Amino acid sequence: MSIHYTIQAANCQAHLYEVTLQLDEIAPQGVTLRLPDWIPGSYMIRDFSRNIVTLQAHADGKIVEAERLDKSAWHFAGGISQLHVSYSVYAWDLSVRAAHLDTNHGFYNGTSVFLCVCGQENSPVTVEMRAPVGEHYQQWQIATAMRATN
Repeated sequence: MSIHYTIQAANCQAHLYEVTLQLDEIAPQGVTLRLPDWIPGSYMIRDFSRNIVTLQAHADGKIVEAERLDKSAWHFAGGISQLHVSYSVYAWDLSVRAAHLDTNHGFYNGTSVFLCVCGQENSPVTVEMRAPVGEHYQQWQIATAMRATN
């Protein structure tokens, strides 16, 4: 299975990241996506999914409905060859546990922005990070500990 995320600092004034998740293979029984409710090293329930503002999915050029399983999980039925999920994440938490975005900088911990593909936790993943667009953001730089692929 190929799992690819794109994260864009889309609206810094509104503190919104736009995230897309592209899955190239979908099991016949469908796929469940989830955000965790906690993060290692922090022993409180964090409920990261409360910051998902919008969530839309498409497959084969058609809208795919999500079944909300609980506060942190969505299920998409099988019978599709690939799935493209787009969602907005509100980011206004200056801690190292979540995500923050404003006109001066952006930060996120993956647990608060990347929907996990249940059952595929050990699959390879690629992430494309995009800085905000506009004259005000020309000096922004992306910093990560991940290896570049190109």
